[in-house]
Amino acid sequence: MKKFIIPIFVVLMAVGAVIPVTSAAEKKVTLTEKCRKHVADFEYPEALEACGEAIKLDEKYADAYFWRGVALVATRRYEEAVKDFSLVLTMNPQDVQALSNRGLVYRRLKQYDLALSDLNKAIEIDPAFSAAWLSRGTVFAQMDQWEDAVLDYSQGIDLNPKNYTAYHNRGIAYEQIGRKTEALSDYRKYLDMAPAGDMLRASVEHRIKALEENP
Repeated sequence: MKKFIIPIFVVLMAVGAVIPVTSAAEKKVTLTEKCRKHVADFEYPEALEACGEAIKLDEKYADAYFWRGVALVATRRYEEAVKDFSLVLTMNPQDVQALSNRGLVYRRLKQYDLALSDLNKAIEIDPAFSAAWLSRGTVFAQMDQWEDAVLDYSQGIDLNPKNYTAYHNRGIAYEQIGRKTEALSDYRKYLDMAPAGDMLRASVEHRIKALEENP
């Protein structure tokens, strides 16, 4: 295909034809998709650069701010991430993913009231959005509200039963409120589902052993 295109390009130049140029609108979409792929590949500097270029082309392009926010979270630049997710929400206050992600950032900043506000709103807008339930469950866990954490983790698992990390988190919550049988069940479910190299496996195996030795 390239061998066919090149000679035609030379002929067109010779007769003075105009070569189509990608529009700014198309380019910002392409750059944002590159940003998203870099995030998926854990290439965060490249992601930040690509989304930054997209934003230069269109300062009101919400998708670019969203994916740059995700990359900023991954690099622990939380205050900047809050700004990007907030810009997305200025453009679309009903964006549950931006609300959930900003809530996660507030949780990491230990600003629990703000985290709960965002996650409550995300759940109100879309009760089927499992990530918001699971994230709110972790907010409750960090606040030592373990019963509430169990309820939210359970709802998140009902909506997305393939999320093996959620079983680990609910297992901890069950253990904290003394429901050891349920904790063991969740830990074993996690071990059945999680990949062999998952970073939580050793911790879960230790917890199972401790619970079995001290029923």
